[in-house]
Amino acid sequence: MANTTMTYVTAIDFALTAIGDTNPEVTDKLTALKAQMAKRGSKGKGMTKTQKENEVLKGIFMEILKDAGEFIPVPAVLEDERVPEGLTAPKVGALMRQLIDEGKAVKVKDKKRILYAVKGTEFVAPDAEVAEGEDA
Repeated sequence: MANTTMTYVTAIDFALTAIGDTNPEVTDKLTALKAQMAKRGSKGKGMTKTQKENEVLKGIFMEILKDAGEFIPVPAVLEDERVPEGLTAPKVGALMRQLIDEGKAVKVKDKKRILYAVKGTEFVAPDAEVAEGEDA
């Protein structure tokens, strides 16, 4: 138990184990308290409205990246008609970072530009010179 985080529920479990069957009244109270704590903890497990909207946007971005078939910059993503009006480049960049963290997309820095693509897309430099042994 040294490597786990001590939460109220784990503390109650520990107390229940320590008490055992010696005091049924305390055991009943702790069991009820544990159920109450578990119920409270489960309320916030759903996604917020913003998180749901972001998941939809990430799906749109993945479609755009798949359709492009190559590395593209954020402004190219913003120009696509599927992207809702009013979306900003920083917001797109943040959601692209989430796609990268999820292992769905990759990012390459070419000179001063940041380019994104679906994971597995091979990077070809715009001037068509690819250094040997380079990975995307």
